[in-house]
Amino acid sequence: MTDRPIRIVLDASAIVAYARGSIDVGETIGEVNDDGATVGLPVLSLIEANRVVVAKDWPDNLLDHEATAVLDVDGSDWRALAAMYDTIDPLDAASAALATIDYRCPVLTSRPAQYGATRAADWVITLPPE
Repeated sequence: MTDRPIRIVLDASAIVAYARGSIDVGETIGEVNDDGATVGLPVLSLIEANRVVVAKDWPDNLLDHEATAVLDVDGSDWRALAAMYDTIDPLDAASAALATIDYRCPVLTSRPAQYGATRAADWVITLPPE
C-alpha cells in the first residue's frame, strides 16, 4: 500500500479503457499524481480487466506507476462485500463500490448504471464515450 491518500478508484471498465489507450483515464492518473495522491485499483477489477483485454502486457505500465496502488480484498470485509454484491453485480463492481465507500472517494467508470441507487452511486465519475 502507500502513504498517499486514495483519491479515486478505477473499476474494471476504467482499467480496460486505460489498457486500450484512454486519454481520459491517463490524464486522471496524472492529475491524481500531481496532487500527491493515489489511484486505487481493486484487485477484482484488475482480474476482470485482465480477462477482457487481449494484450496481456498492458498492466505493467499501470501497476508500476507511482500513483497507483492495488486494493486487496480484506478477508474480514467479506460480509460487507457480500452485502454490496447483493446490490451491485458483477462482483468486481461491488468491490470497487466498497472501495469508494471505504476510502470516501469517487469511482471512475464507463458503466455508471451498474452502481444503481447505492451509496457508491453518489461518487461515480463517468468516462466519456470513446
